[in-house]
Parts: sequence; structure tokens; C-alpha cells
Amino acid sequence: MQLTPAQIEARVESWQHGIIAPWYLRNSQLELYELLIREKFAFIQAARRFGKTNSILCFVLEHLMRNPGWICRWCFPFKNQAREVLTAEMTKIQKHCPENLKFVYKTTDSVFENTEGSKLYIRGVNEDRGESSRGPACNIIIADEYGFWNEPKYIIESVLFPQLEKQEGQWLVTASTPPPDLGHAYYKEREVAKRQNKFISKTIYDNEALTQAELDIIIEKCGGVDSISFRRERLCEDVGDPEMLVIPEFSEAEHVVDDDYPRPEWPTFYVAGDSGMDDNTAMLFGWYDFRKNEIVVEDEYVQNGQTTKTVIDFAKAKELELWGDETKPKKRVYDADKQLIYDIWIDHKYQIHPPEKTDKIAAIHELRQEIQAGRFKVKNRCKNLIQQLKVGMWRDSKHTDFQRSEGLGHLDAIAAAIYLQRSVDRKLNPVPHNYGLSKFTHHINTGSSPLGQTQRALNEVFGRKSRRFT
Repeated sequence: MQLTPAQIEARVESWQHGIIAPWYLRNSQLELYELLIREKFAFIQAARRFGKTNSILCFVLEHLMRNPGWICRWCFPFKNQAREVLTAEMTKIQKHCPENLKFVYKTTDSVFENTEGSKLYIRGVNEDRGESSRGPACNIIIADEYGFWNEPKYIIESVLFPQLEKQEGQWLVTASTPPPDLGHAYYKEREVAKRQNKFISKTIYDNEALTQAELDIIIEKCGGVDSISFRRERLCEDVGDPEMLVIPEFSEAEHVVDDDYPRPEWPTFYVAGDSGMDDNTAMLFGWYDFRKNEIVVEDEYVQNGQTTKTVIDFAKAKELELWGDETKPKKRVYDADKQLIYDIWIDHKYQIHPPEKTDKIAAIHELRQEIQAGRFKVKNRCKNLIQQLKVGMWRDSKHTDFQRSEGLGHLDAIAAAIYLQRSVDRKLNPVPHNYGLSKFTHHINTGSSPLGQTQRALNEVFGRKSRRFT
């Protein structure tokens, strides 16, 4: 758009007063800007090509200009990404800014700085767990493309947030396109922001500056409006890639049952676990219904950083709570090194066995098949297992290892489910040999004389001597 001399002069004047947003942002972008004015811990979900960076950048520059010496730390997943994005946007936004007011980029410190000493540092957090983002106190932190941070919880809580304490401003803004990893902390934190009314979402259709021709090109490049790419990155839908899901057959509607889902009359109980220290330790408690050929997981334990004693004490207490003192599981399997398994047997008097671990891919396929056939169910209280089955993903397209994330760990509950499924003895019929036969039939089938058997059965049933058959 060609500006008139009067418009250019007005923009120069606005820069001198630290006012950018009203004349630079579109109406839909101003809604993001207004959220930032209102909420210091805003959560912005925006489609690619919507213009969230412009919206946030206007807010940041205005505050840095009006408050000499303020510091903003703008964090992307990778530093080069941050430099490319922000350098381009800073060039455009400062086009009509007077030279004496401009923020100048200094390569050595990766910082934009103005003559009043206000600074905008750009950092990447995925290369070093955010350690390079440490620094002196600051006033504003932008967590950009947050859905693609590797360790978001640690970086925010341990590295970034402490920099805001006792400072003016104290804005910590989270912004991102939804990530493909549906187990990422992004989704849980987004729901919290929604409940607190600190959330806004914008799709590609909210960008009123796009022409229909430009939109058509975007749709074509994404593979159509129904493609995973367009739905997630342009419509901000929660869409995982089915080719990357570990258990794509799992459905909450089909495979999760109520907590009061009845046990069979003759269940066989099993316990399966996957030990961890850096990752979670997961233990599942379930039964096998021989008649229905069905496994039901009725409870779970998923924790991080617990001692062996804590884990085993919980398992003992849970078995007692679920199955009583006289019922013991048919088998317990636990993925741990041989020394730990031996110590658990000897020191904690808890008998466990190593799980069968041959051919990991085949084991996963077995579980997928049982789930697809409706023969593996999970009670509603097992929140961790349900979430992992629903959104757990492979680390890469070769399916060599599970993806690790702060929200889901290393899919340890899925690993325990695989061990549980493989540990079940499906040949064992737990129903007693004569179960279901009436007393009458029982007596007919015992004794030496068929007629005598019948007479004794009648006597017992009617409580008196019956007239003999002749």
C-alpha cells in the first residue's frame, strides 16, 4: 500500500510517542494485542501466516520504548529461527521509525537495543535446555513456538520465570501453532489458560489481509483443506499424524470403560510394570476374562523419581485394595535389570519376573490387534495410560523408539501395557471343573448305579425320601 506523505509523517510522530499497534496491526491482530494488555500470562494459539509475531512485537517494542532500560527475552526453539523471523519483522515494522529511535541488532549478544538502553534478546532453547536463555532480571518473556520446545516445563519454571521475579512488567507470553505431538505440555497448559480466560486462537481465515488467490495457494501446498497439515497448522485443530501414533487403533469411546465395569466371576489377575528413573515408572493392575477373552486394566501407578520401596509398597497396597488379602495375581512382570528384580524378590518379598521382550515391533502389533478387536479395555481412572494410548507417538518415521516428552514421559504406561498383554496365559481356564453343574446333575454323575444316583439326588433336592422308581 502506497502511503501519502501525511500518513508517513503521522507514523513518524507515533514512533516518537511509542505508539505502533493502532496503525500497524489489522483488526484481528489488535485482538491479540488487547489480550496482552489485559493479561500478563496470555496464551496465544495462532495459525501460520496469521501474523502473531507482528502482534506481539508491537506490544514488546511499545513497552521497551516507554520504559528505558527494560529487557525482553524472546525465546524460539532455535536461535537461527529466532534471528531470521525477528530480523525480518523488525525491518518491516521500523520502516518509518526515526533513526534515533530504532532498535539496532548487535550480533555479538544477539540483541536488539535502542539508545535508551532497552534490549530485546533473542534466544533458542532446544539446543541447550534453555541454558543460554539464563540472564539478569527481565521484564517481558516471549515463549514463541512453545509447542515445539523440547523441555518446556523445565525451561519455563527453572530458567525463565525466575528472571521476572520482583521486576516491573512481569509478562510471560506463550504463543504457538499447535504441535503434532498431542502429548506435549502445550495442550495441558492451553486448557488451563482457557479456563482462566487468558487464551485466544486465530486461524488462517482470520487473516483478513490474505487474498483468495493467496489462500488457495496455501491450501494447495498443504495438500487440501482436509489434510493434516492444513487442519493443524492453519485451522489450529488438535490433529496427530496417524502414521506416527504408536497405537492408532485406540479410541476412548470404544476402549475406555467405567470404573464400575464388572469383573468376571472367575478373573485371573496380572500386574505389569516398566521401571524408570529419568523417565516414569509405570505399573498396571488388571485382570483377564477367560470366557470373553478380554483384558481389563483397572488401575495404574505412574510416577517419576520414586524409590523402589515406594513403588513396591504402592503395588502391594493396590493389590490389597483391589483384590483382597487372599487373592494373588497369576503373574507379575516388571521391566528392570536382573539385580533390581532379585532385590525386589529378596528385600521386599514381592515376586516379579522379567517380561518377554523379544521383537518389540511384534509385541506392539499384538497389543494393537487386541485393542482393535475390542479385547483390551482400560478403566476410566487410568488417566495416564489412556492419554498415552490416545496420543503417544513414535520419535521418527522409522518407528525405532517412542517419543519422549515432559507430558507423557517415554510412554512407559504403553510399555507396561505391552508387557501385560504378553504375560496373560490365555490357555488357563480358571473356572472350576464342575462349576455350573446343579446338585441334581452332580449326583447323577457320581456313584455306581445310575438309578441309585437319581434316587439320592431326589432325596437331597426334596429333603425327604422319595418313592423309589420301579
